[in-house]
Amino acid sequence: MSDGFPFLIFLAAIGGCLGSFANVAALRSLSGEDWIKQPSACFHCGQRLGFFDNLPFYGFLRHGGRSACCGQVLPRRYLYVELAMAGLVVLAWQQLDSMVFAVFIPFILLMVIIFLTDMDAFIIPDWASLGGAALGFALALLGAPGVPALPHAALGGIAGFLLIYLINAAYKLWRGHDGIGFGDVKLMAMLGIWLGPVSLLPILFAASLSGAFIGIVAILAARGKKADAAPAQLPFGCFLTPTALLWLFFAPQLLSAAQ
Repeated sequence: MSDGFPFLIFLAAIGGCLGSFANVAALRSLSGEDWIKQPSACFHCGQRLGFFDNLPFYGFLRHGGRSACCGQVLPRRYLYVELAMAGLVVLAWQQLDSMVFAVFIPFILLMVIIFLTDMDAFIIPDWASLGGAALGFALALLGAPGVPALPHAALGGIAGFLLIYLINAAYKLWRGHDGIGFGDVKLMAMLGIWLGPVSLLPILFAASLSGAFIGIVAILAARGKKADAAPAQLPFGCFLTPTALLWLFFAPQLLSAAQ
């Protein structure tokens, strides 16, 4: 397949469309709205959006970041997510085999949706984590390229679940309350199915390390403003998902080079 600039622009446009969908799916999942069949509408005045308003990038920029119907300012998050998804799709194409790329597009999309919902409300929807786990298991059953063989996928799912579940159980015995949400437990099971058991400890370690660093920075920043500020709460899924994507894009090459 072509790797020329026009083709990469095409991939970025596809990624932008997926990013637009990720925004809708995340926001409507949290609000309890239908994110599959319900047509897009302005969240300020409720007017149904036209074709050009739904286009990624252009729909946001054509009116200077304002809605075409009522002129209200649109959240910049819409544009940022579309740009991020466009970049992820292009990066995935460059890093993965073409067949693996096609198989893992749903995984990348789910990682972005989970990141957004966890960032907004500390919630990881079951349809994304458990549904993603079921999809990964089905692809393993079918022998899809890039997905671990069925025994490894099953082992990864069980190991991912138990790893976080037991860590949280130990923390609860020590502190008397949960330290990790059950959504993260299901997310790790999904990651184990899609990426295999060998990925779990590196992903957990890197996510924990980056989460601890950001948490310390957030605590110090809060105490700089108020001496008795409460410890910062961080959504762990927002560290697991980008770490999982880094593993997907770069770990196979690094493991091959080390052999």
